[in-house]
Amino acid sequence: MPDNDFSYASIDELAPRIRSGDLSPVELTQASLDRIERLEPQLNAFLEVFLESALAQAREAEAEIASGSYRGPLHGITIALKDLIDVEGTVTTGGSTILKDNLATSDATVTRLLKEAGAIIIGKAALVEFAMGATGVNPHYGPSHNPWNLERICCGSSMGSASAIAGGLAVGALGSDTGGSIRMPASVTGIAGLKPTYGRISRAGVLDLSWSCDHVGPMTRTVADCAHMMNVLAGYDPADPASSEQPVPDFASGLSQGFKGLRVGVPREFFFEDVDPEIEAAVRAGIDLMEREGASVSEVSMPWVALGRTINIALLGSEAGALHRELVQERGHELSPAIRARLESAIVMPASGYIDAQRARRKFIVQMDEAMSDLDVLITPSVPIQTPTIAECTPLPGSPDAPGGATLTQFTGVFDTTGQPSLSLNCGFTKDGMPIGMMISGGAFDEVSVLRAGAAFER
Repeated sequence: MPDNDFSYASIDELAPRIRSGDLSPVELTQASLDRIERLEPQLNAFLEVFLESALAQAREAEAEIASGSYRGPLHGITIALKDLIDVEGTVTTGGSTILKDNLATSDATVTRLLKEAGAIIIGKAALVEFAMGATGVNPHYGPSHNPWNLERICCGSSMGSASAIAGGLAVGALGSDTGGSIRMPASVTGIAGLKPTYGRISRAGVLDLSWSCDHVGPMTRTVADCAHMMNVLAGYDPADPASSEQPVPDFASGLSQGFKGLRVGVPREFFFEDVDPEIEAAVRAGIDLMEREGASVSEVSMPWVALGRTINIALLGSEAGALHRELVQERGHELSPAIRARLESAIVMPASGYIDAQRARRKFIVQMDEAMSDLDVLITPSVPIQTPTIAECTPLPGSPDAPGGATLTQFTGVFDTTGQPSLSLNCGFTKDGMPIGMMISGGAFDEVSVLRAGAAFER
């Protein structure tokens, strides 16, 4: 990395330089802002950039570090927040024009924790309207473009967060994942994205989509950077009813342990059926590498696993419909046609369907726990298809939706149903030069094993 080029540097690379005084947080922040000014017209990663406040935070960080008050690896690091996360004094749109005047009166818990760690909040990243979509297309604010190919989608509702990291506009970002919207964008943009265990990170001050499936998590250049962010963000929060009181480990504790002795499972069913051949080949090559490096790899039978995404869709739809019922009735004409159609369908879903889905979920979680009882992680593809173009995912006039990304959430949604931790990281590229994602999923509250496997694979 040249001394003056921070575009693709990791937290691991930048933090020691910032701590030593070799690199100023002001210099890093200005470099991010300059790159945003130059590339944002092509990428459309942000809905708002905090030019003045980011520089003010950077100057404060610089002074603190110079006085010996270094706070940790995120001190002076630029972070983008998906625009459903509150930042006091700024608007949280949720990607919808309906909320264009929704001024936040306080910080979300995750925003406060990042600020307390000395991170520089550089802006609000673009998203699908109300985070309800898999393709990364928003008719109100436009799509975020994939830095690897500007004609292709960034996928998932955390599209702007992924575009910002892959485009070198920020060092880290926060996204949210209800059906896969951290891991899918990470997969197609070649970055690392972690959906932590349900309840591990507070959602207080974050717009809801589905209260029993929503997760907030880090999106970064490397797996180690996800661990650094988790060490700041995880923990019990009384302001979030779903927040867990489980003990919080050092998420970086397993990063150097490698594969030796790690128990890796490869599902026989579903995850390798109807998968693009290039994606399957890259993921299986990754599994072979793990075995060569000392992991214990075994196939695991999961004939019931396809039901996980079906349950996820039923839960997500029912809860989103209940959450947005009044909005659809009073201001439905202001919603994009695709989101309005999804919400209207969800609103009329009978209560019995939701109850059945919750019952099925409980059984499904037991089955997953039993299947993984002798395993540390499961390895699968993150998405089953190659990255569609924006045109393929843009509805035609008069049509509420487009078929281009219909199967994108096929695999990721399984682990929103269970709530267990799940990571996507890059494992290769297609012949067209687009990133391929591998998904590493672990047992509940065992992010350490997931991050260990991811870091070992990256090395």
